[in-house]
Amino acid sequence: MMDTSTVKSLVEACQMKRILYVEDDPDVREQTLKMLGLYFQEVVAACDGVEGLSYFQKQTFDFIFTDINMAKMDGLTMIQEIRKRDMNIPIVVFSAYDNKEYLLATIKYGVDGYILKPFQFRDIIETLAKILKKTQCSHVHHDRAFIQGYYWERSTQCLCREHEEVKLTKHESALFDLLTTSKQRVFPSDEIEIAVFDDDICDNKRVRNLLSRLHQKLGCDLIQSVYGQGYKIRWLHQ
Repeated sequence: MMDTSTVKSLVEACQMKRILYVEDDPDVREQTLKMLGLYFQEVVAACDGVEGLSYFQKQTFDFIFTDINMAKMDGLTMIQEIRKRDMNIPIVVFSAYDNKEYLLATIKYGVDGYILKPFQFRDIIETLAKILKKTQCSHVHHDRAFIQGYYWERSTQCLCREHEEVKLTKHESALFDLLTTSKQRVFPSDEIEIAVFDDDICDNKRVRNLLSRLHQKLGCDLIQSVYGQGYKIRWLHQ
């Protein structure tokens, strides 16, 4: 049982994170949303794997919680597709099945937590605590290293090179903050516009101009353009 200070720290760590929650049973979905809402500021709910994958492809999330047995697309298939795009996002599975086959499958796809139904609130918070501890321990510079010796320090929102900070504008900082959330994802231009410029104007020229100015400032292209898809960081280690 976690003490009060530990629970408080967990709440503070989770409150600014966005969650994708996938569950086809409306009653279970409603009850679990209430639990997750106690910790996370924003929880996006999907009713099956198809909808969940669609949300993931269009938006940015910090955690994914999903059921396994669902119509249209089951949870394991959805996780497999997600892992093709992002190997690092924490994924927690809710399941009524306690057998070796499902457990081995979730291990194969790098699932971070496996919670059996019916579950209690403490099962969720204990799993969250383990994931956050693991995430914090893995947040070292080489995990966020780019080409040409650059790296992104998320805690301070700084782009650095050889331990020296590179001065960024507000929009440049927002761009790196978005693109460093995943090593595998290619971020479409419209998603970048929403995250960086925070308005309803649709003008891809702004993104291109921002990247052009960054190239001039840094002397290299840290951000790669993927034809017909969008943009991604040129990571040192994929």
